[in-house]
Amino acid sequence: MTLVFIENRYKTFFFDPIVERLKADGYDINWIIQNKLFTPKSGGKFHIINYPKRNIEVDNMIPEVEDVIYSDRQHNHFGQKDKSYFYYYYNEIGTILDQVKPDIVFGESTAFHELLTIAQCKKRSIRYLNPSSCRYPVGRFSFYEYDTLNPYKGSGEQLPLEEAEDVVDQIVNRAALPDYMKPQPASKSKLLKDKIKKVYAHVSGESFNTPSPFIKRAIEKQRVKNISTWDAIAKLNVPSDECFKVLYPLQMQPEANIDVWGRAYRDQTKLVYKLARALPENAVLFVKPNPKSKYELSTDLIRVVQENDNIEALHHSVLMDDVLPHAHLVVTVTGTIAIECILSNKPIGTLVNTINNTAENCYYLKNLEPDLNELIVRVKNGTFPKLTKTEQATFINKLNSSSYKGIISDPFSDLNCISKSNIDFMYEAFHKVLNKQ
Repeated sequence: MTLVFIENRYKTFFFDPIVERLKADGYDINWIIQNKLFTPKSGGKFHIINYPKRNIEVDNMIPEVEDVIYSDRQHNHFGQKDKSYFYYYYNEIGTILDQVKPDIVFGESTAFHELLTIAQCKKRSIRYLNPSSCRYPVGRFSFYEYDTLNPYKGSGEQLPLEEAEDVVDQIVNRAALPDYMKPQPASKSKLLKDKIKKVYAHVSGESFNTPSPFIKRAIEKQRVKNISTWDAIAKLNVPSDECFKVLYPLQMQPEANIDVWGRAYRDQTKLVYKLARALPENAVLFVKPNPKSKYELSTDLIRVVQENDNIEALHHSVLMDDVLPHAHLVVTVTGTIAIECILSNKPIGTLVNTINNTAENCYYLKNLEPDLNELIVRVKNGTFPKLTKTEQATFINKLNSSSYKGIISDPFSDLNCISKSNIDFMYEAFHKVLNKQ
């Protein structure tokens, strides 16, 4: 069986030990490499794409390429103007896939070259799987298909009812946090080496995933200023008045959660405005920032909050535990908060249809304005469904059975991800998926 793995900076070195074991099993291993500084150590056939010249002439626009451009963090946050290189990489990746003819491709769905690979895989009916944290239960991950949150296959493992109910209690009481929320602070020397490597990559020609350090510095200064401005106008708590309170927790950007999986709603400023416009009278939209706000907290968003009487900003110091009990309804695009609401019977509406919406108390807002108003009516009149404890445990088991044991990360963020025990789990999961292919 022929496999392709996609280079993605330090994540490449997470795949390395897994690839070594798969190679020993006789799999034909290939790599598509965009950033030469992160060429893997495990071997295989390397397909290194040379950096292109700027502003190549493009004859025809291709919708799937334009979708990738719309999601691209360099264009959306770091001042990139050139679009032509997307077409260069799209064609190069297509040529590699035609040459290699892989049975399956593994990679993230974050960087532009991965998204272009996904587009080319769809065109050729090649399965593309993105191993990523399933959020809950902790210490597990799913293989998501292409650029979606649809899990492919799964371990089929079922927790005993009592254990599943205990997992529910831990999540509701915030005794369990998703793996990606557990901080792994890097040393100053490690951070310095990373900065040097990124600057060197940029100078060497990799300016497609790596922003200019000067542009990034300016954007970081603006980010700090925006946080200060936001907190100056924000509330320190949710008032106890009788208005209907809708909570929208901002999703950090750039991140695949919103930029790719929630692509249609990646402009959160526009989304906040639409949500506020869709609310009935005597309803207020409370916007909670991510504790580690990045570029989603823009000057435009601050202006929208200031100009609309039915939008209230919450201060960065406000914890989810403080605000959630006072919210009548939560709306999210693809946030982890959906699972937490399902398990605490807090009314929740999502803007992307995922496995979470198989829970009866997780409402899919297919058409924003009418569906939001219908949802608010159901919450007000008490007809929004609630799950029993057994039904919540059944939902946790659905997440458990569609996932595998193992922690997805990279050695820069968390060295434990390449520990022997974790790589054993990862290899077992890859092995099961490949046997089912």
